[in-house]
Amino acid sequence: MKLLNYDNKDLIYQNLRTTENKPVSDGYTQCQYKILCNLIRQKGIEKRFFDFLLAELYNLSDWKELKYEQMYELIHVLTFYDYKKERK
Repeated sequence: MKLLNYDNKDLIYQNLRTTENKPVSDGYTQCQYKILCNLIRQKGIEKRFFDFLLAELYNLSDWKELKYEQMYELIHVLTFYDYKKERK
């Protein structure tokens, strides 16, 4: 094989491993659970606010019913929510 016919980008991409797309689990993962617990402790999230988010975002009353994507989105919302913004 002559390397002169390929640019560096093509050579790099030819040597990549292929990844298998694993199906996403029906429920949340243990790692997501730990991240959620840490977020609740660090941000001082109250149960009332947490239940409000669950009800409004997912129409759920029990967080254990969350699916993988929903848990991912909830972690994202809790991470980037502006807790210091004044509410009127």
